[in-house]
Amino acid sequence: MQPEFWGNEKRGERRIKTEYSLSFRLAGQDQVISGRTNDVSFSGLRFFTADKLPVGAALQFSLPLSEPPLTLQFSGRAVHISEAGEEGYFVGVEFGEMDPVTKETIRRHISSIDIVQLFSAMVEKDASDLHLAVNRPPILRIQKELFPMKADPLSEANVRLLIYSVMDNDQIRRFEAEREANYALTIPGIGRWRVNVHYQQGAVEATYRAIDLEIKPIERLGLPSVVADLARLPDGLVIVAGPTNVGKSTTLASMIDLINSEFRKVIITLEDPIEFLHQGKRSIIKQREVGADTHSFDAGLKNLLRQDPDVIFIGEIRDRQTLSVALTAAETGHLVLTSLHTSNAMQTIHRILGLFPPAQRQEAAVQLAAGLRGIICQRLVARADKSGLVVATEVLVGTSGVRAVIRDMKINQIPTMIQTGGAVGMHSLDASLGQLAKRRIITAEVARALAESPESAELGRNETGKFSITGRIPTVS
Repeated sequence: MQPEFWGNEKRGERRIKTEYSLSFRLAGQDQVISGRTNDVSFSGLRFFTADKLPVGAALQFSLPLSEPPLTLQFSGRAVHISEAGEEGYFVGVEFGEMDPVTKETIRRHISSIDIVQLFSAMVEKDASDLHLAVNRPPILRIQKELFPMKADPLSEANVRLLIYSVMDNDQIRRFEAEREANYALTIPGIGRWRVNVHYQQGAVEATYRAIDLEIKPIERLGLPSVVADLARLPDGLVIVAGPTNVGKSTTLASMIDLINSEFRKVIITLEDPIEFLHQGKRSIIKQREVGADTHSFDAGLKNLLRQDPDVIFIGEIRDRQTLSVALTAAETGHLVLTSLHTSNAMQTIHRILGLFPPAQRQEAAVQLAAGLRGIICQRLVARADKSGLVVATEVLVGTSGVRAVIRDMKINQIPTMIQTGGAVGMHSLDASLGQLAKRRIITAEVARALAESPESAELGRNETGKFSITGRIPTVS
């Protein structure tokens, strides 16, 4: 849901949501009336007041600003009046003539609280994240590195204004009650972001993660073909794992889009928040967002299997209850796609079994062995030519041998199973890094720094002291 002013733009300039107390009086009268701004642009503002005013009324305003501390005096004309429930009215005002100092002050103030210009800078610089923090300038993450923007440090008041300017009233109320907020934001014509708003030492701060509006095919992402093979399976559990900010959501969106394009199925997602937006192609796709479409993750999970799904996407495995639903669905003929914040396939299996009490782990291992179809672990790595990032992967496929190892709780044998499973598309992260380095897509130094076993046969040194690449994986680009 977007703030209402995005869809009801009447002025030539974009309106910026604000929350400032103001006072005004009708021209020629002495009575001072109080109000509160709702939004502002270079040509006017909208404010709330308990008093009904006539359209066309000439008004004299007094508007105190906190950054910098001063009070602006200016005139305006009421051009639109609308009811705001039983409490009062929204009044749209067109500014009158202003002295140059006041006009410049308003211009500077609007620019300082216009978060959309920061989003535009993200798009221009191909940044993955924007961080808004008190006493720091806006900070962009570009190719995994943090770069402060050339701007003054943000005050606590300005950070709050920037963040609240793209939240609707329900989101603000929920955030202030729960002290946390996660939602997705679309700015038409600019982009889409996953947003986390939080408190830090009593101050409101936020992180914005860019979401690509285009869902790219698996091959264009540089993923191995086995990822598409896993997406085409009729049932079972497929997990995409990795640390934060490595493209797990992008990979899962591509897998869902493949199913949506090739099969006639019912695809149901449960997300918090919805990131990539899918349109039904050959399949029916229903995207449910926690908070907007279901009261809670638990409530959505309880009813998920009653909605006739063929494919289920659960945004993230967060706890044992979520995992139990995923495993049950995978056992009962559904394809379940989900993600986990783990580094490799062996750690992913340990994490899953660790969610169960010790007395239940053997039973959970049997259930996992029966349902697991594959684990895709990924990292994003800087290209050698500094042109961007490339994905490196580890893939475990649920073969009969892998299922036996999991069922017998011999999880430490998983790396060996991966090394010997190249015929079915399995490969280690080190092999993937090695291939990228061999093809000079990434540097050998970066490959070695990220390798889990730098001295392994897949990423070792030869007699000259240079890197020797012997790993075998499907080609990536």
